[in-house]
Amino acid sequence: MDSSITSPDPSRVKFSNLAKVLYPSLGITKYQVIDYYLKVAPFMLDFISNRAITMYRFPDGIDKEGFYEKDAPKGTPFWVKTVRRYSETAKRDIEYVVCNDVVTLAWLANLATLEINIPLARIDAGDKPDLVLFDLDPEPPADIEDATHVAILLKEKLDLLGLESFVKTSGKKGLHVIIPIVPLYTFRQTRAFVHQMGKLLAGESDLVVSEFSQTKLRGKVFVDYTQNTHFKTMICPYGLRADQNATVSTPLEWHELEKGIHPQAFSIFSVLKRESHPWKDLFQLKQTLDFDYTLQKKPQARYQQEKQSLQNALQEYIKKRDLTKTGEPIGTGAKDIGRIFVVQEHHARRLHYDFRLAKDGVLKSWAVPKGIPQEPGTRRLAVQVEDHPLEYSEFEGLIPKGQYGAGIVKLWDRGFYEAKLWTQDKIEFRLNGTKLSGMYALIRPKKSSLKPRKHNQWLLIKMKL
Repeated sequence: MDSSITSPDPSRVKFSNLAKVLYPSLGITKYQVIDYYLKVAPFMLDFISNRAITMYRFPDGIDKEGFYEKDAPKGTPFWVKTVRRYSETAKRDIEYVVCNDVVTLAWLANLATLEINIPLARIDAGDKPDLVLFDLDPEPPADIEDATHVAILLKEKLDLLGLESFVKTSGKKGLHVIIPIVPLYTFRQTRAFVHQMGKLLAGESDLVVSEFSQTKLRGKVFVDYTQNTHFKTMICPYGLRADQNATVSTPLEWHELEKGIHPQAFSIFSVLKRESHPWKDLFQLKQTLDFDYTLQKKPQARYQQEKQSLQNALQEYIKKRDLTKTGEPIGTGAKDIGRIFVVQEHHARRLHYDFRLAKDGVLKSWAVPKGIPQEPGTRRLAVQVEDHPLEYSEFEGLIPKGQYGAGIVKLWDRGFYEAKLWTQDKIEFRLNGTKLSGMYALIRPKKSSLKPRKHNQWLLIKMKL
C-alpha cells in the first residue's frame, strides 16, 4: 500500500505512516485519506485557494483527541504559502497556511488534516466576503429532513430576490446554503442580510428560529447568521469530517435535496463516484445585495400582495364550509411549506383521492375518483376543485354529516415536487413521495367536436420513462 500512492511532487512531499488507521470503525487509513484528497483536488482547490485555512488534525485517528491549528506548524516547508493575520480571539498575529495547489493539499493530508475549514473572504479582500453562508442547523428531534424543508423555503425566497443559491451537506446533521457575491460588502452587512432572511423565514414557518438565544430549542432549525464573521470558518466543499462514517461536506443539486438525502451516504467512499459537480461554476456568478430594496421595501410590499391574493384564492373554500363544525383549517396565517404535494384519501359520498400541489400560498387541488395512477402511461380523470389553505396538507379527520365533503379524510401520501412546466392547460412535474415518484402531467383536454370542454376537468397522467 505504501508504495502505490505517488506524491504530486516527491521532492517536496514524502508520505509517511500510510498504514495508520485514522477512522477506526471503518478501518480507513491515512493512505486512503491522502488518496481521497489527491483525487478530489480538481474540484476542491477552487474553493480553498487564496483563503487562510484552519486545520483540524487527527494524527492518532478520530478516536483520539484532535486539535485545531491556525498557525502554520513548526517545520512548515519554505514553499508552503502563508499569510499573516491578526487574530482578535488570540490577540496576536497568526501565520495561516494558504493552499493554492495540489502539492500543498498533499502536505496537509500527510499531516492528518482531516478537516479543512475556510473563511468566507479571500486573503486579498480583507473584511469583504465573496460568499454568504446560511448555516441550517437542526436541533433534535429536528433532523436533515427538517433542514431540507427550510433550505427549500430559503431557496424560494432567494429566487424571488433574483439571487442564485447553492447547497451542500455540512457533513454532520445540517445543510449549508451559499450565495456567491461580489466582494463589496462587509461581514457586518452580510451577517445582517442572513439574519434578516432568517427572521423572514421564522415569521412564515414555525419550524425556523432566527435568534442565537434559540439555538437549542428542541425540534427547531436555526438559521445561523453568526458564521458570517471574518474570524469564523466553514468546512470546505468536498472536505472530510472527523466523523465515524467518514462523511464529506458535499455540494448537491437542488433536485437531489428535494428527493430526500441521508448525510451518511456522502462519504469518502461515494463522493468520488459522483458524476455531478454542481458548484463548478459558482464563482462565475457576481451577485450583489440591494439591502434597502431587498430587506425592507420588497418583502413588505410582497407580503401585502400575498396576503390579499391568499384571501381572494380561499374565498370559495371558506364559502362552501362551516369551518366551526367541520374541523378543517381556517386558512389564516398560513405558513409557507415549499413545493410539497399531498394526496388525501377521502371517504365522502363516493371514495375519491384529493391531489394537491402547493403553489402561490395555497394548495391547488383536484379530486381523482379512481385513484392516482402509478403505472406509466395510465391516465385518470382529475376534477379541479377550489384552492385549499396550506394547512390542509396535514389535515386528517371526520367531516360531519350534513357538511360539504362529509366523510373521513386520511393522508395517503406526501412529499416534494419539482415543476418542469406550469401553464394554463398543462402542468408537468416530478413527484418524490413515499408512495408516488416519477414524472406526472396534468393536462386540460382541448375542446372536441364531440364533447364540450369542461373547464374543471383534467387528466392526471403517469408519464412513461
